[in-house]
Amino acid sequence: MNRRHFLQTSTLAAAGTTLGLPNSASALGPLELRPAKAIGLAAPDKTLPTTASLKVTDPTEVKILQLTDIHFFCDRDTLGEKVDQQTLDDFKRLIDLHKPELLAVTGDLWHDNPDQRGGEFSAWAMDKMSALGIPWLFTWGNHDELDDYAAAQVALTESEHCLYRGGHSGGNYEVKLTDKDGSVIWQLVCLNTTNQGVQDAQENWLAARAKDRSRPNTNAFCFLHIPLLEYHRLWHSGKCQGVQGEEVCTYGEDGSAFASLEELGGIKACFCGHDHVNDYSGSREGIELVYGRASGHAGYGGDEVRKGGKLITLNTVDGTYAWKSVFADGTSWVPSA
Repeated sequence: MNRRHFLQTSTLAAAGTTLGLPNSASALGPLELRPAKAIGLAAPDKTLPTTASLKVTDPTEVKILQLTDIHFFCDRDTLGEKVDQQTLDDFKRLIDLHKPELLAVTGDLWHDNPDQRGGEFSAWAMDKMSALGIPWLFTWGNHDELDDYAAAQVALTESEHCLYRGGHSGGNYEVKLTDKDGSVIWQLVCLNTTNQGVQDAQENWLAARAKDRSRPNTNAFCFLHIPLLEYHRLWHSGKCQGVQGEEVCTYGEDGSAFASLEELGGIKACFCGHDHVNDYSGSREGIELVYGRASGHAGYGGDEVRKGGKLITLNTVDGTYAWKSVFADGTSWVPSA
């Protein structure tokens, strides 16, 4: 399956979208918009908690496993249930191998809303992620479609082990990592990129957080689904390492989001998803921009870039971290210098 076929299964498929050879340009280039829809923006019908924290065992070695572009229920009529079960089996194996303290699910957990089944898909997906028994955060992806986002805000927040707290803030929130004494030692900034990338609503939320004097002054990671335009610029500057199998697809982000993250302060790295056959990183102004490894076997691109996860190992004491793409058979990959 390539991106053309993949988007043809979406209710908002863009005609003519292609997945070319490495470094080719897709029809949905960095500045092209898709039709707007309010993914994850609706306010919940009840008051929900707005803060989340996770106490880590060893501040010098915090393991976060990023899983992205899972696409449960994609092409079920053709692929059946076995592909989704293969994805879940991989997740269980990765957890057994690496013992992460947190799963970072960065969007496209389920696939669209055909015949208004998005609510059913999302409930099934949340149950499966919670059943893994590991705390997990969630950022909305452009395929996480359903009819009732207000109800989904409640379901996500109340799902077992889920740290989602974006119900009252348009899907944007932070998770605080704390030590055994409860002191905040690192923060995880989670952005809702809907289906147009970071826009005014998300930048305004970042600006408000930057001005909040009660916000702990710590280092942070940012997790999001759709990459910033800066990913595109960095790759074409020749300052990246890794694999690019398709052009960066940012939809509507105009390049201003990076400055908003700089203004927030403390961001050491951003981890995105969305483009299944990209796995590279580059740095600008001390912020590393990293692609997650596409994880779901139902999504396109597995013939070109192997499905897996991104294991991030963080030392909150000295502010260092390392990452690698990891696979269910115990192997791993990092780009060569």
